Amino acid sequence: MTIYIFSILLLLLLSYPELTVAMSPATKKTLSFFVYAFLVLQAGLRWETGTDWNSYLYHFESISSFASASPSVEHPEYGYNIAIWLSKLASPSYSVFLLLHAAVYYYLIFNSVKRYTDILFLPLMIFYCATMGVTGSNRQLIAVAIGLYALRYIIERTYRYFFLLVALACMFHISAVILLLVPLFDFRIRPSALLLILACSIAIGISPLPPIMFSKLANLLGEGESWRAATYLASSTSSLLDSGLSITGLVKRVLLLTLFVYNRRSLSEKLRYYNLMLNSYIAGILLYCLFANSLLIIVSRGDLYFNVLEPLLLASQVHLVTRRSNRLVMASALCVIAFLFLPIDFALCGSISAI
Repeated sequence: MTIYIFSILLLLLLSYPELTVAMSPATKKTLSFFVYAFLVLQAGLRWETGTDWNSYLYHFESISSFASASPSVEHPEYGYNIAIWLSKLASPSYSVFLLLHAAVYYYLIFNSVKRYTDILFLPLMIFYCATMGVTGSNRQLIAVAIGLYALRYIIERTYRYFFLLVALACMFHISAVILLLVPLFDFRIRPSALLLILACSIAIGISPLPPIMFSKLANLLGEGESWRAATYLASSTSSLLDSGLSITGLVKRVLLLTLFVYNRRSLSEKLRYYNLMLNSYIAGILLYCLFANSLLIIVSRGDLYFNVLEPLLLASQVHLVTRRSNRLVMASALCVIAFLFLPIDFALCGSISAI
């Protein structure tokens, strides 16, 4: 736990000069590379740490040739299998693979965070706090990072690149297919319409419809997905008995959503990607309302692609503060909030098998 606290404090301390001092591009680049290397080494050199460690290690060891990387019912994502095979061409070490995985993952995260929020260390600190609970979800973390990177192509109206990246993300985790909905979110939602949509989602979420529809859809997709659906339904039922997080998570999200929507006009003028991030985050809340009471697998899998925008939206609020001293206070407060409250929903991802 010490290394995580140190990492959070390091990112917080680096956010102070970033928010108050006009640093040179060379200084920013040097500090960014230092933090990047530190986080890559931290994630890549971990051992027996993270979600489904034994399952992922066994899967890595089971791939010894190109033929053994072929998709199967248990491991259908071809991209992850090929990535393991390519890594083993260079070295049979699992640590080498984890280092390569972390290098790609953090490259995509750093690039996206900086582009979407116009700052780096504060949103990265909040993001780090929020995602501590999903460390080790190798396949989906790469898919999430690719999906986050792809958002830029919606704003730039180069949709072919967006869809190609979503296809790539699906090769690491099929749940990334939900990102195909994101191009529909590039508009401004009125608060009255938002309230109506949220109310309808909550009403449907407490009904028996979600698990019924989930099973029927999985059956239509074939035997493999039907098997996985049955496994997920059983896991969700067990997790629901233990979690009790639905109300807490919903209240937290609604409070943050109120803040994000209230400041939408001002921040949309400052940040080109703010409205798309907000609408995508709203989509995640709708998923939460629809499935938190019945299918935690939907919350932990599909919602993760949208919920990773929460740290970016939260950090973006600092752009509304002009006084340097107030920015320091706000950054410190966000650190406390992120450490205490944000991991609640993200930790759900670790409650259901990642393989």
